[in-house]
Amino acid sequence: MKKFIVFLAVVLVAVWALQTYTSFKAWDYTKIYWAKIDWSYFKNIDLSKLNFWSDKTPNPEKQLNVFIRDGKFLPNMNSAKVGIKVTWYNEDTKAHTVTGEGWGSEEIKPGKAYSKTFNAAGDYKYHCSLYPSMTGELIVQ
Repeated sequence: MKKFIVFLAVVLVAVWALQTYTSFKAWDYTKIYWAKIDWSYFKNIDLSKLNFWSDKTPNPEKQLNVFIRDGKFLPNMNSAKVGIKVTWYNEDTKAHTVTGEGWGSEEIKPGKAYSKTFNAAGDYKYHCSLYPSMTGELIVQ
């Protein structure tokens, strides 16, 4: 969004400079083309169907995100309902794993993720097999 605002500011300054210091009258041309726009096309657009108007927040009862940063699982202890999908995002500079009893991931490279759905209640303790001091726990009820 910042890049767009900066871009818009640069364009406006350029239009002002062209209008003020040259024979090219950018503002005048803009007014002419603005008047030619067929606005009826825009009246038929359903804005509710555009993605940026929708709620992008995942349902916390169905999705849980855990982040791997600075050699830690953040948060490292969670409580969730049965059927939750947990996604571990590696935001560290090193590869990591998520390893539990009888389940686990391959190496998760920086910038990548691993997901698992927990369909049974229980206490799921996990760690990174590359860095065993990294631990986490998920209590599924």
